[in-house]
Formats: sequence, C-alpha cells, structure tokens
Amino acid sequence: MQKIPLSLAKPGMKLAKPITKANGMPIIAAGMELSESLIDKLDGMGIDKIFVVGDAVAASQNPSERVQRLDHLFRHLDDPYMTQVKRHLREYFTIKAAADAAAAATSGAEKG
Repeated sequence: MQKIPLSLAKPGMKLAKPITKANGMPIIAAGMELSESLIDKLDGMGIDKIFVVGDAVAASQNPSERVQRLDHLFRHLDDPYMTQVKRHLREYFTIKAAADAAAAATSGAEKG
C-alpha cells in the first residue's frame, strides 16, 4: 500500500483504502479500480491524496536526503509524539520524492 498525491494516480491503479467524507462515511470502496473519470471526480471533490495497492509510484532511485537524515535528527528522542512527527515527515518526504521523480520522468518524456 502506498499513499500518493492524486496528481500521480493513473487509470488501472486500485484503491487500498476507501475514500471517505469528513464524517467518515465511505464514498468509494477499497479495491475500486481507478479510471480517468473517477480520478477527475476525486479531483473535483477536493481529494488530494489516496492510498493505492502496492508500490504504484516508485520513489526516486536516490531517496531524498531529508528522508535519510530523519533517523539521525530524531536519534535522541524517545517521545511517542516525536516518533509520530518523524513518521509523518518520512511519509511527506517520500511522497514528495516520488512526485518529483514522476515529474522529472514526465518532462523527460515530453522532451524526447
């Protein structure tokens, strides 16, 4: 399972978690295969990130330096809240690295 920005979603990917309203009511079930129209609907609903099955978007070959440094930066902190902060930062930087890699691949394909 991987959390990705909706902008990186492609038709054929499958949702790993349901899409829910703010009150928790599911509107799209887990396991649903994405189509171009469904991606457009999610965008129109203001959904910016989704969970998809597998590692649909590969992170860059050289992970972000920030991700690599998190263990070092948080090495003296045993606080459960700081562990949660570290996990959120790791998730953010991993998603950003994947988005940057996909953007670079797209711009490279457009030039070629």
